[in-house]
Amino acid sequence: MRCNPFPLRCYGLSRILLAGLLLLLARSASAQANPVLGQIDSGKYVRARLDPDRTISGHFVPVGDGRLGIRHDAGATDTLRLAELRELSIRGRHTKAGAILGGIGGAGFGTFVAIVVNALCETDDCRGARPYLIAIPAFGAAGALVGAVVGTAFPKWKRVYP
Repeated sequence: MRCNPFPLRCYGLSRILLAGLLLLLARSASAQANPVLGQIDSGKYVRARLDPDRTISGHFVPVGDGRLGIRHDAGATDTLRLAELRELSIRGRHTKAGAILGGIGGAGFGTFVAIVVNALCETDDCRGARPYLIAIPAFGAAGALVGAVVGTAFPKWKRVYP
């Protein structure tokens, strides 16, 4: 019997492949039902916007079945379905941005200090590249550290849904 792929008259390999493909698609769809809730760590501070006038904030509690719990500081927990949310955000910090900006500013100030040292120095010990090799990394590292500390003080919201 010759197999025609459109009416699928064969009971052999093409039907088995089709059944396997459908089973694989169904499994991947069920595994990816709530990828949003899977990426949020338990205890993270979240903000859920239900409508323009109602927002709930608190610590994330995983519940399952497409639902999430938000535990308030008072101890009460609201259970919400993901489908009824307009927006879900996780609170983070600007630590990385502060470190980058502080490091750039510190390296720039280190370059300025090295230029001044190189211009004012009268011995051969502080001429050439040595002031640059010391001042730029030292001031850059100090600036990155100060920038990270300052950036930690400023919260940011990262939207994860929708």
